[in-house]
Amino acid sequence: MSLPASTGPKHLARPATLALALLLTACGRPNAPAGGAPAPSVQRASSAPTFDATPLYRQMGLIAHGAPFPLLGRVAFLASAVPDTTHMVVGLSLANGTLRFAREADNRFRARYTVLIVVEREGQLVRRTESTEEVIVGSFRETGRTDESLLYQEILDVAPGEYGITVAVRDEESSRTAEERIRVRVPRLGDGTFSSPMPITSVSPRSTRDSLPVLLLSPRGTATAARDSTFLVYVEGYGAGASPVELSVRNENGRVLWSEPVELPRRGNMVSGVVQVPLSRIGIGVGELTFVHPGTSDSSSTYVFVGFGDDLPIASYDDMLSYLRHFAAPYRIQRLRSAEPEQRPEAWAEFVRETDSDPNTAIHEDLRRYFTSLVRANGRFREETSPGWMTDRGRVFITLGEPDVLLEPPGADFQRGRQQVWEYQTLNLQLVFYDQTGTGRWRLTQSSETRFEQEYRRRLK
Repeated sequence: MSLPASTGPKHLARPATLALALLLTACGRPNAPAGGAPAPSVQRASSAPTFDATPLYRQMGLIAHGAPFPLLGRVAFLASAVPDTTHMVVGLSLANGTLRFAREADNRFRARYTVLIVVEREGQLVRRTESTEEVIVGSFRETGRTDESLLYQEILDVAPGEYGITVAVRDEESSRTAEERIRVRVPRLGDGTFSSPMPITSVSPRSTRDSLPVLLLSPRGTATAARDSTFLVYVEGYGAGASPVELSVRNENGRVLWSEPVELPRRGNMVSGVVQVPLSRIGIGVGELTFVHPGTSDSSSTYVFVGFGDDLPIASYDDMLSYLRHFAAPYRIQRLRSAEPEQRPEAWAEFVRETDSDPNTAIHEDLRRYFTSLVRANGRFREETSPGWMTDRGRVFITLGEPDVLLEPPGADFQRGRQQVWEYQTLNLQLVFYDQTGTGRWRLTQSSETRFEQEYRRRLK
């Protein structure tokens, strides 16, 4: 039997900046015990930096669809008036740039998209909702935004149990579609339990389970270690359990980085409130937040991720330090490497401040240019056993850029080998690479290596 749906705020065009951390609800284990399954780790990718967070989002139980139609969603659970029904909140986010806009007569721009949500249990349809939303922006520039500029949300009432959820979004102007399916376990939320901890854009904390939740999830809440200091998470506890509750933060290796009592306001037969978690207590990368009633096993967990920046790779801390080897002096990298996990956000913020040649801009242009060059080098100069950015030609390209002149003179001096000559005229610098075996393994000659290292060290200073 289908249960009635109660619908919350559906569509919102968001402002450009939102300083929230990426809190990723473990949908399959919304009330998992403390110390349960380890947090998903950022995929090791030291050979090829990736800017696509889709695999990480999927590891953490989110609804995630990649390019060319990126979509992100999360599912969270709150108690209803009766234990045999649970509020299931489905929040989705997408960017203006995903949709095709049409110019209106008043020089505004309009787009439409349709969201279909299907909830099934054991092959039987439980809920099906479909809604077409309209987006209007005042300038052409707004149509190309790539941040989390659009939010959509539904609140459905379902019985506890295992479900499959299919979400499909269609751009009405281009007919492009993104579709994803996940499985969730809807918990029974009676006395002594917690709601899902959830990142929010806005919330009015409830004082009774009889009322509908008035909140708006942030499916892609984002924290940047060098920019943000705290993030917000909303949580409810049910029954006469004690407050404060205990909040612990673990990194992906299971190490407890922080554990502290958190005071949630008592509101009738429940506690509820917004918790501000300092980024300094989480570190950088994947972590797990767990709320526990002291002296009991009642708990609820959520995974978190703190990143390096909007335009930087999705990487583990160690991988990021590896990527930066051609960007900063070794002593700066070592200072980052020596930082304890809970000290890493401040260490990264200091590194960003010290290496930003134009701190008046919101974006670290030097890092952006560096990683653009690194990705290009990775694609152009790959060798059989080495990624392109770690080869001799790759590190020269990353450091000095495209040569003014590139020559491959005939009649090389090396037996069975080939030569490439890269000339940087403004630097009065000529570098010679040789392929001794003819297999595409290019190396700097000894004299060229010396000249390059001199220029490399000068730039790092």
